[in-house]
Amino acid sequence: MDKNPEFSRSFLQSVGKSLRTDVPLLEHSHFRIGGPADFFFEARTPDDLKSARRAARGEGISYYVIGGGNNLLFDDAGFRGLIIKNSCRDMGSCGPEHCLKAAGGASLGDLVDYSAANNWEGLEFLSGIPGTVGGAVFGNAGAFGQCIGDVLEEAVLASGADDERLVPRAYFEFGYRHSRLKIRHDILLEARFRLRPGRREEIRARIEENLAVRARKHPPQDTACAGSFFKNPPAGPDGTKKAAGFLLERVGAKDLKVGGAAVYPGHSNFLINANQATANDVLTLAAELKRRVKETFGIALEEEVIFLPAASSMF
Repeated sequence: MDKNPEFSRSFLQSVGKSLRTDVPLLEHSHFRIGGPADFFFEARTPDDLKSARRAARGEGISYYVIGGGNNLLFDDAGFRGLIIKNSCRDMGSCGPEHCLKAAGGASLGDLVDYSAANNWEGLEFLSGIPGTVGGAVFGNAGAFGQCIGDVLEEAVLASGADDERLVPRAYFEFGYRHSRLKIRHDILLEARFRLRPGRREEIRARIEENLAVRARKHPPQDTACAGSFFKNPPAGPDGTKKAAGFLLERVGAKDLKVGGAAVYPGHSNFLINANQATANDVLTLAAELKRRVKETFGIALEEEVIFLPAASSMF
């Protein structure tokens, strides 16, 4: 049932495309958890993205922009407002030689494959990481000692006023699983990467090696989870990190379950939807894990997965 038909009508008039209503967010979640969003719109062009956000702001409707639904836990109550899914997936070469551009909704898997097909190296560490380019830049995703912020050269953003601007890498203030986008909530329209020429067979070999490592340690791709749940905490003043999975294993994490949520047996830093888990199951399990690590090691774990409450908003 449309809870706000006036907004649906004004959205259609201003954007030129229709909204969906009461969309189950579990359908857009790698965790397969989440109640209905009041409104849902899939943006396939940058203009769609900007117009949808402008429409929500104009009507005072709460909104949140998502990518592939990875690294995200939706509320059991859904979302009281508009979920905008970034499905802009364009990709290609740009400007200088070995420059690759990708829209924010492009998948990381496609990004890695496109790079390899063009004999460009530098993105192999992203192999097997689920999600989109926009989400990866938002959280400075990475693996094998590298992060996407290391290879990003510049990006096109839409600010809160919907102005497009080209910003350099320094704008993002990248840190461990952090970027300035977490504070400003600009929308990433396009990311540009400066890569290096390489040999296709060597690039593919590194990709396959990284995929094999991930397959040994991480849940299978079809497992309902949101990736590493906690950030690796600092181990000393030099900035080195202590593996959260190691700390969690030491406090008996692998034996823990709450409702349908459980710790993945092969790696303690993955919480999985084992049997129709609710968001509350996951949050309760996470709280218990944090309590045990704090009590045993004096270390406060910080979530890497973002929980989106039903009543939250992005303005």
